[in-house]
Amino acid sequence: MRSRLGPALLFTAILTGSILAPGSVTPTNAQEKKDEKKAPTGKADPTKQKATALATLKKGGLDKATVVETDNFLIASSLPEEKAKALGVVLEKVVPVARKALQFEEKEEAWKGKLTIYVIPDTRDFKSFMRTVVMKDPQGVYFDLRTEDPFVADPVDVSAKATEADQFAAVATTVAAAFLKARGSTASMPDWLEGGFARVTALRAEGTGSARYTKYKTAARAAVAGPKGGKPGTFGEVWGEMKVATTEILSNSAVEYMAYGPGAMNFIKLIYGFRPNENGDTPATAQAMEAAGWKDTAVLEKAWQKWAMAK
Repeated sequence: MRSRLGPALLFTAILTGSILAPGSVTPTNAQEKKDEKKAPTGKADPTKQKATALATLKKGGLDKATVVETDNFLIASSLPEEKAKALGVVLEKVVPVARKALQFEEKEEAWKGKLTIYVIPDTRDFKSFMRTVVMKDPQGVYFDLRTEDPFVADPVDVSAKATEADQFAAVATTVAAAFLKARGSTASMPDWLEGGFARVTALRAEGTGSARYTKYKTAARAAVAGPKGGKPGTFGEVWGEMKVATTEILSNSAVEYMAYGPGAMNFIKLIYGFRPNENGDTPATAQAMEAAGWKDTAVLEKAWQKWAMAK
């Protein structure tokens, strides 16, 4: 259900692509990166970006927002200054976690300058913004990362009872998804992979000792173990046609194993495995898994189940 948190809860964050985090790249991965469609890169003028953000908000009918600058963000928001800074802290924590998992090199940029993320929880404001600024019908989060002025428009799809921490976590999930899309470039990744990575990255960025992450791990362990006397969670329930109540939590766990667990070194190959072939067709999950070096998914599945239930 789309959030109805009110127009006062508009917040816009601009995330820098120049934030550095260590990553390891094999020669094969480095060659694959050369083949990727790269976004324009280069330094951006924060003063100009502030002006652009304010002008864009005004064009979208949201001219009461202000811009707060933190170390790595420009946050345009109608939130009080202290709350805008708190949002910036949450988003900054995502960057090193996502970059390491996606094997960005130290000086490699995800996009040109800074990424503007327009986060507009009010349904009416979001629709108006999308139609007047983006000039598209609103269909959830909108990403445009491969331009001179990359941006994301996010309606913050959380429940009406969501706390401020929940709202910030939702924005952090969008930021994680942006990094994945930037790394994948032309790859057409399935929902289980994109959503699972975005959600689990935001959770890990919050801290693996945090209450939210601990709650997730407890739920994931139970979902993978399955009901007492029943079958454990499977890959088929992650990316198969038949979805179950635990599909989302299983997706989070499976992707966490691949991106942050024992499968981490192969994860970037899995992303590239979803790039269209010479005929323009997107490979199926089985093909992408094989491209990542996981030919025997039954063996991988058992390894994931053991890892998930042991943690």
